[in-house]
Amino acid sequence: MNKPFLNHATKMTIACGILAASLSFGTSAFAFSDLKGDPAEAKINALHDAGIINGVTSDKFAPKSKVTFAQGVQFIVSGLELSSKPTSGNSPTKASNFFDKVNDKAWYASAFLIAKQNGLSLDKDVNPNGSITRAQFAHLMTQALLSKGDFPVTKMFVNIADGSKLTAEESNSLQILLNTHIVTLEDSKFRPNDAVTRSEAAVWIHDAAEFAKRVIIPEDSSTAPTSNFETEVTLEKAAEGVNKATLTVNNLPNPGYGLVVERIEFGKDKTAVIYFSVTEPDPDKMYPQVISKASVVTYLPDGYKASAQPVKGTSSPASSSVIQ
Repeated sequence: MNKPFLNHATKMTIACGILAASLSFGTSAFAFSDLKGDPAEAKINALHDAGIINGVTSDKFAPKSKVTFAQGVQFIVSGLELSSKPTSGNSPTKASNFFDKVNDKAWYASAFLIAKQNGLSLDKDVNPNGSITRAQFAHLMTQALLSKGDFPVTKMFVNIADGSKLTAEESNSLQILLNTHIVTLEDSKFRPNDAVTRSEAAVWIHDAAEFAKRVIIPEDSSTAPTSNFETEVTLEKAAEGVNKATLTVNNLPNPGYGLVVERIEFGKDKTAVIYFSVTEPDPDKMYPQVISKASVVTYLPDGYKASAQPVKGTSSPASSSVIQ
């Protein structure tokens, strides 16, 4: 059963060489010879035309081949246009400062450094030549999307038949990708431990990049009021296995302010953090300048305890209480 869910939700040619470029996908003028009839053909060729990917040869893409960590990280960094972050003082500026097995002269070194600078959770001992799983690639891709800004969308909590094979962090990321339709399940399964193929990775990046262009709100666009919000989350049964969670924020400047649930992060011991932002009043309306409150409703699986936090840039840390 699907349950209601809200979520918030960054060069060198070689086998899976992926070049940084501005994404603008349209009708492809190029066709890999081993993709004819493949459902992913148009998207893969469009990525090639945009300069994001190359084949294993001039006309072969090898869609079923496994993706290495080196290829996968380059794919994400280039496809989602993650950029290098400025450093100051003695801050490390080489990939080898963060990764034991990444040679600074390797073709993928800059991609690993950029991924690290943008908050992607790559292990220090990651093997660039090792295969990356579907769950690992999906998690890193979601982190790259989240690093670009917020995208408030009302969604559903999707049941994943083999979800027990995912870590809590990977599960959170996959919920975002499923609910934004960047990734889909097959017979309710995700096959998280299978190596991601070149075809799968290309399609996910294509759709993630398109989603980012359409939906993502840059982090610096927030104009929510600065306030020490007091929040309250009330839980009540909504249906079998589902609880209604009502988030109320007090101390708003006037009745025109509202709330949006940006995302929900599920943690260990059945805990859930509801991240919210405050919407501004209609500029064409007049509101009495009185301290007010606003509420918004979302839904959680039964048995979860909930707390609330504002997203970055919304306010100072909020105090939160839970009523069940």
